[in-house]
Amino acid sequence: MIVSAFLHTVVLSSCFSVMLGGMLVLADEYSSAPVRVMKRMGLAAALGAGAGVVAGVIAQFLFTAIVIATLGIGLIGARAVGWAAMGAGAGVCVGYVLGGWKRAKMSTLGGLAGGFAGGLLFDVIALATSGGDLGNGDASLSRLVGFLLIGLITGAAVAIVEDMVKQSWITVLRGPKEGRSFILTKSITTLGRNEMADIPLFGDPSVAKDHARLLLQNDGVFVQSATGTIVTVNGSQTQYAQLRPWDTIGIGGISLRFHQKASAAQMAQVMPLPDLTSAQFSPRPSYSSVNRTISQPAAVAATGQIRLVSVAGPHLNQRFQFGPGTVRIGREMGCGVMLAQDGVVSRSHAELSWSGKGWMIKDLGSRNGLWVNGVRVTEHMLSMGDQIGVGETWLRVEGI
Repeated sequence: MIVSAFLHTVVLSSCFSVMLGGMLVLADEYSSAPVRVMKRMGLAAALGAGAGVVAGVIAQFLFTAIVIATLGIGLIGARAVGWAAMGAGAGVCVGYVLGGWKRAKMSTLGGLAGGFAGGLLFDVIALATSGGDLGNGDASLSRLVGFLLIGLITGAAVAIVEDMVKQSWITVLRGPKEGRSFILTKSITTLGRNEMADIPLFGDPSVAKDHARLLLQNDGVFVQSATGTIVTVNGSQTQYAQLRPWDTIGIGGISLRFHQKASAAQMAQVMPLPDLTSAQFSPRPSYSSVNRTISQPAAVAATGQIRLVSVAGPHLNQRFQFGPGTVRIGREMGCGVMLAQDGVVSRSHAELSWSGKGWMIKDLGSRNGLWVNGVRVTEHMLSMGDQIGVGETWLRVEGI
């Protein structure tokens, strides 16, 4: 009886891990090349099967121990703990496939939370769909519904936890994967047309198979180009550069934006370049600090006449000057701050308005958002020295 229960749980857990792992990888790679999708789903299935076996043994042991200890009263709680273990097993395999062991830790937490929540609902669902009798023949339908819901809850929890605990990530601004974000958890993240690159950049013949890589180190995140390839940061060509929040990376015709949470960003300092010995990636620093966009909050409110100076992007060094009133920022004709050369800026991206006491900037529902000093905002009262990010353009607020 006990052996049969363990075997049943092990098979169930293994199937659940394979199903969830495949589902999450497919969702993560939905627009990738078929070969890449199949390879990653195959790896997720293989790891999921193994992790599921281990998680199933742990889940059944915990379930049995709790039921015996509570004399059957804690059945629902025992099932929730057991499903939490199975969720963790599914989470760790998909996290590893998508981003290595650091991301696996995030996914494991999500799997624990999702599995526990789903386990709490399991018997409720079973009772509701089987007429209140878990022992009758129709209970199989309830179990199917329960598994599907638990899979959805666990998958959602994995995504939510990853979003909460991520520190550094890259968002595609322009290219085939526009709007897609990639969490940086590996010490080396590869970018290029290689089918198995960590951040695949397909659809642009000017992008090399192994074009560049991102180095995650204790003192910050660095971008490094491969020998013979071109990489730009905020419009300046570079072979090796430390990234700051909201920096724009250009690879061929593809633009990517670097994001980093404040707690990690404040720790990042420009340090001497490490001695990297890769034959393909040669560290020859040539980063220009002129266009660097380091956020430095100012305390003096922007009042009266102001000037916006483009400090990065396709409109570099262009100046826009105006007095109290309402001014739109965008690509279309009639905008007071017209950024026609920035293809990532919306036609009507944001609006500046004078309130009588200061200048307020407001997002007009733009596609890529409005940023001030590296933080995404919908509205913000501007201060002197603030840096406004729209599309690939940085605008610094100055007085006249």
